[in-house]
Amino acid sequence: MPRYAYQAYAADGRARSGKIEADSRQRAVAQLRADGLQVFAIEVAAMGPAPFWSRDLFGRDRVNDAARLAFLREFGTLVGAGLTVDRALRLVERQASAALKPILADILERVVSGASLSRAMAVHPQAFPADMVDIVRAGESTGTLVDVIGSLTGSIERRDAVRRHLSSAMIYPSLLVLMAIGTLVMIVVVLVPALAPLFDGTGREPPFAIRAAGALGDVVGKGWPWIVGGSALIALALVKFWPDPAFASARGRFALRLPLVREIVVGIELGRICRVLGTLLTAQVPIPDAVAATRPLAGNRVFRAALDEAGRRLTEGASLAAGLSSLKAHAPSTLNLIASGEQVNRLGPVLIHAAEMHETQTRQRIDRLLALMTPLVTVTVGGLIGGLIVSVMGAITSVGQLAQ
Repeated sequence: MPRYAYQAYAADGRARSGKIEADSRQRAVAQLRADGLQVFAIEVAAMGPAPFWSRDLFGRDRVNDAARLAFLREFGTLVGAGLTVDRALRLVERQASAALKPILADILERVVSGASLSRAMAVHPQAFPADMVDIVRAGESTGTLVDVIGSLTGSIERRDAVRRHLSSAMIYPSLLVLMAIGTLVMIVVVLVPALAPLFDGTGREPPFAIRAAGALGDVVGKGWPWIVGGSALIALALVKFWPDPAFASARGRFALRLPLVREIVVGIELGRICRVLGTLLTAQVPIPDAVAATRPLAGNRVFRAALDEAGRRLTEGASLAAGLSSLKAHAPSTLNLIASGEQVNRLGPVLIHAAEMHETQTRQRIDRLLALMTPLVTVTVGGLIGGLIVSVMGAITSVGQLAQ
């Protein structure tokens, strides 16, 4: 049940403050009034850290992408059918997940009280990220909320489809790598210590594979505290600096320098940007507003900076193609399409066509990359383990010949 932090005046005129649990804001106010308090401020209370035994370790109480997609899909359908925002929220709330239901109840109360949908959603950043709120705000300001929500839903669905495709395709290579690591660990921990004494007193040096495996085992056995500590420090540093804008920009530039990853990153980003921009422009949203609404969807900081520059240059009278000129090194053909669409005044349909082209090409590139990765991992793992086993068997054979 949600908790609300309130400030009120008692019957004697003194100010009171505290927290109360209730199904909704209205019921919380009613309970406080029944206690003789005159409420002048009430907000959803910030949740402190819960005890570890009561925390949600599996994400059942969190609003995930599936819950957001279900909300956007149902809400967009209802608003597109002519229902008002508050009526659509009431209907969606009845079928929402347990984690999303109290949040939608609070949003509904705020909307009924006169707040806009984007402002009510912004109160719950754990459920609705800032980029989603910015896009909804742009739809409200331009009167194209239905089209904006439909575009946002499609963008999230396509992003999740690519993510699921990557996850499912990486299962087999990941299993191969795990099996190879397990086999190497068994050889280093079990087989090599058992074979090393066979060469004592024979006058022959153990083969390179056994010496390398033994040295690796010694390093891990003696230096594991340093290895664990260093890994923990690296993980903490990544957690701290990962959201930093400078680090995010460096990551974005580095991803665009990798030969096989660059085309996939460019295709994903341009497909998403062109899809949302094309949908908004087709819905008669002004180009500066459409660019401002699309900017938060760019995951790579290079593309987000390009949209920032395009927004600034559009206010100076430049065209969209000229504003995105910083992306010429990554997408020259797309910029030519945008320039052609602006010349014939069909920029929206041209952007949607470009989005479909990028989405198809990205899917094909991912399939080709994964098709190449699977046999490459198989051959590498097989050659490594096979070479190690052949070396060990050769050493055992030589020791047996010396014993004879």
